[in-house]
Amino acid sequence: MEEIIKKPFIHLLKTPLGYYIYDVNCNEILEIPGEVYHYLNGEAGAENKAQIAACIDGLKEKGYLKDKHVQVSQNPVTEYYESLINHNLGQITLQVTQQCNLRCEYCVYSGNYENRGHANKKMSLETAKKAIDYAVMHSRDVTSLAISFYGGEPLLAFDLIKECVEYAKHAGEGKRISYSFTTNGTLLTEEKYEFLVRNDFSLLISLDGPENFHNRHRKFANSEKGSFDTLFKNLSNLKKQYPDYFQKNISFNTVLDSENPLNEVVNFTLSNHIVRDSEFSSTLVNPVNAKTQMRTAGNFILEYEYEKFKVLLWKLGRLEEKDISPVMRNHFREFKRIGSALERVNRSEVPEKSHRGGPCLPGVRKLFVTAEGKLYPCERVSESSRAAYMGHIDTGIDLEKALKILNIEKVTSGRCRNCWAYMFCSICVAQADDGKNISEQKILEACGSSRYNAEENLKDYLVLRELGYDYELD
Repeated sequence: MEEIIKKPFIHLLKTPLGYYIYDVNCNEILEIPGEVYHYLNGEAGAENKAQIAACIDGLKEKGYLKDKHVQVSQNPVTEYYESLINHNLGQITLQVTQQCNLRCEYCVYSGNYENRGHANKKMSLETAKKAIDYAVMHSRDVTSLAISFYGGEPLLAFDLIKECVEYAKHAGEGKRISYSFTTNGTLLTEEKYEFLVRNDFSLLISLDGPENFHNRHRKFANSEKGSFDTLFKNLSNLKKQYPDYFQKNISFNTVLDSENPLNEVVNFTLSNHIVRDSEFSSTLVNPVNAKTQMRTAGNFILEYEYEKFKVLLWKLGRLEEKDISPVMRNHFREFKRIGSALERVNRSEVPEKSHRGGPCLPGVRKLFVTAEGKLYPCERVSESSRAAYMGHIDTGIDLEKALKILNIEKVTSGRCRNCWAYMFCSICVAQADDGKNISEQKILEACGSSRYNAEENLKDYLVLRELGYDYELD
């Protein structure tokens, strides 16, 4: 275990308009003079040493610049976690099939990843009913429950989904139940439209941009035929027949391939009349456990940063929403979330016991049930893994296994408790899993990008604040 470093527990931040300290103990960002920033950054030749010392002494008098670190790595909910998993489940995700009619190159089931692949496994109605009963029984202290369906391609198991919905209406009578799934959209039909609309399903549909980009990776199984035309025929029909439902319940996820020019994806989502008013989320190609890593096109990073900059201008009223690609609008949520974490947690020092950010509350926020009835924290983890396995629908959650996932920091507690980005860490078991155990090496491999993202989001948050943006009005 690493020794706690005894010096002010702070992180220095600089934007084009100011110099700052993030004080970890107080969870607060303080603007400081440039000369104080340079001094604290260890830059030689600092002048006005008396003024610098006075500024630092003043900060200490106000309770800042403490050297205290968390002493015990323990998630704050550990003591009552068993009660939470027994009574507060919010969402259950059913893997109704592992089959898919497409073979998307960067899908985790594509065969291009070390730990997953498409299979012929389907969930039985008996297993699905057990999972729904489990969800209803373990959500007694909450008034609503979300049921999601997952694949493979969930619409290959459409009949099972229909039976699940009818069963859930009776099993969960008196509870508000919502339904959703992620789909490639190619199997949508008139019959399915009517059922989805009647039951108010939310759909997240995979769409990677213009036809040539989408078809590059999203091809039909055992074929070189791309899926774009089929998808857009279905989207056009759905929007024409149920425009209000389309606007309210349909959103899209774009996997950004860094080998492609980003501006073409941006232009497509701004101009296409079917999707331009829809909600989008976007991710980069998942590198975890990939057999080969994709390259980055020369201008991709510059284009990406430029589009993020446009998001800032939009929030400052310098650009209109119609000028911002739907694919990029979700970036504002990221640094607003960082800002909310700063505003929500007010303290004078870090607690004795705590846990870094990253892990969800497995079996509480959501629970993933595989086609075979195995239980995992969510669909992002590998169901071939022993590290993320939490139990079986027949026997329930193994509390000891779930607690290891909840308290993942214990694997790297010395390093974590010295890290300024302790609160903002995004590393969970999905990244820490080596197939057998929660791996220290895997966690450390992910540290750099997690800290980088936290710092960039903090800077974006600060820049907007510097330019007069009022987060409370959003």
